[in-house]
Amino acid sequence: MSQTLDKIPFRISSLFKKNIEIPEGVDLTVNRGGTSSGKTYSIMQVLIINAWNNPNTITTVVGQDIPNLKKGAVRDILMIISGSDWCKNIVKFYNKSDRIIYFYNGSIIEFNSYDDEQDAKNGKRDYAFFNEVNGVDYGIFEAIYVRTKVHTWVDFNPSGEFWLSDKKIEDRENVRTIQSTYEHNPFLDKSIIDKIISYEPTAKNIKQGTADEYRWKVYGKGEYAPLDGAIIKRWERGKFDDSLTYLFGIDWGYTDPFTLTKIAVDQSKMKIYVKQISYTSGLSMSQILEIVQLNCSKDDLIQCDSAEPMNIRYLRDNDYNALGAWKGKGSIISGLRWLQEYLIVLDDSPEIENEMNNYIWAEKRSETPIDKFNHAIDGIRYAYAWWRFNVFND
Repeated sequence: MSQTLDKIPFRISSLFKKNIEIPEGVDLTVNRGGTSSGKTYSIMQVLIINAWNNPNTITTVVGQDIPNLKKGAVRDILMIISGSDWCKNIVKFYNKSDRIIYFYNGSIIEFNSYDDEQDAKNGKRDYAFFNEVNGVDYGIFEAIYVRTKVHTWVDFNPSGEFWLSDKKIEDRENVRTIQSTYEHNPFLDKSIIDKIISYEPTAKNIKQGTADEYRWKVYGKGEYAPLDGAIIKRWERGKFDDSLTYLFGIDWGYTDPFTLTKIAVDQSKMKIYVKQISYTSGLSMSQILEIVQLNCSKDDLIQCDSAEPMNIRYLRDNDYNALGAWKGKGSIISGLRWLQEYLIVLDDSPEIENEMNNYIWAEKRSETPIDKFNHAIDGIRYAYAWWRFNVFND
């Protein structure tokens, strides 16, 4: 009942064919592509075929965390299985609590995330797949990769450079890259295609205000595309380190978004961990208070934009430890220079990712930043400045 490429039991795209056919000497396949190109879905199909054609094999699917896996790879593979009678006949059962798919031929596909490199060293496998690998720490990747016998796949949207490019992994002889776009997905709804192509900087899109060169390169064409002049270039996705002492930063907003951001500094590793808590426009102070009440304790330090002293007083009157941030002469440039010294690790912070990619110098020579795409970054800067003045030199 093994399957050959001319008798695949479900609808496939060209990405499936590229990923299942492994060239000799290659043990790592990098899938770098735009949004909705079908990368993850195609690789899930490959893993099912491999599991059945190779009895008693172990495949490990790794994600940044369990919620992301459930929304991505797990959802895709369960849709594939439920939509194919052939898959239903080869899958024995799915253990939902352990996130393991058992096949009648003894193979399994397991879905895991790992806290650190040491946690990832447990166990070996035949195949591995890293879903959205730019959200996985390099140490975890290396621990899994070196313990995978046959082949490893990774996929990601190139929204920012990370360790894969820093370590020039795609340049290695044993690695191949498959670059994909929405055009590789023949099953994509027209409404999604229309949204993606609206980013292309054509005359029509520019006129209607949807053109976005960065989004077109990353999500349309699957290319690395940090904006020229991006102020903060060193960032990656990752998990917030809850073992560190943290504090919060607030940038007030009315027409602009109100941002509440949690940060923690690991000076030994030169990393700043960041988690987006709120990024919302049009809030009243009572609504802002509700957000603070849900996410901050009365003992947490909250560094706020000092331009709104009445707002700070409102939080203090409600017993929150809110303080006005340092905003002296040169504070913006000094704060940005400090942030540039670190690797910024973003945990589930999509709007902050967008700021990192779009916050640029209006005038590089004078170090004058643009006054947009800086709302959460300002909050991060306020919180870090307090840490630098009060903890850094302890």
